[in-house]
Amino acid sequence: MIEKIKFKMSCGEIYGFLYLPDNITCTFPIVILSHGLSLNHTYMKPYAEKLLKYNIASFIFDFRGGGYGCLSSGKISDMTLNSEVRDLMSVIDFIKSLKSIDNDRIYLAGHSQGGFVSSLVGAKRVSEIRALFLFAPAYVICDDVRETTKREKNVLNLMPEHTKDTYIKCAKNVNLYNDITDYNKCVYIFHGKMDSRVPISYSYEACKAYDNCKLIVFDNEEHRFSDKTKDVVVKKMSEVILK
Repeated sequence: MIEKIKFKMSCGEIYGFLYLPDNITCTFPIVILSHGLSLNHTYMKPYAEKLLKYNIASFIFDFRGGGYGCLSSGKISDMTLNSEVRDLMSVIDFIKSLKSIDNDRIYLAGHSQGGFVSSLVGAKRVSEIRALFLFAPAYVICDDVRETTKREKNVLNLMPEHTKDTYIKCAKNVNLYNDITDYNKCVYIFHGKMDSRVPISYSYEACKAYDNCKLIVFDNEEHRFSDKTKDVVVKKMSEVILK
């Protein structure tokens, strides 16, 4: 069952889709899936569809101003890491209000900037989040906004509308490993060795910083995973969630 969702938060509206197994006689674990920079909820749709085959609920949504084609309120030029953190925390609060969801089994998953934001939120809501699943999390953002390394694929070149002072200032204020490592539960990072958008070295460093982290490496994958790799990722997620 797929339900279109729109709910209000203090500074706008969030638009998304709730994927629920057909058997609604019990409560379900749920994965909140966060898209990356310049994208929208449709990029996370294959994960939601695959999770449903394992009777795992999920929620895909658009960050406010988070990318092209986003249906939530807000402008791309107003989006920052902090605004996306607020969005995701509002999504968690909304999900917890649903009778069909097991509030003791809420998981966060995200791709690229969505993975980074999931890391930041996990550290703020440790007791409420069972585990993190991060797909090529864009920890490189902190260096890109400081131009610590000169890269052709600097995130600031990805979507020019978001390169405003507010985004850059916000990202510069993130103390990466201090701000994410308060999350002391299980973290699973999935990353491709061929990723030129977010070098895999950042995931190696993050995995060292976390207390309980497993890094799953795909030798021939780039930043956006193939459908075959998504199958592998979701299978691993299901094993963790349903054990």
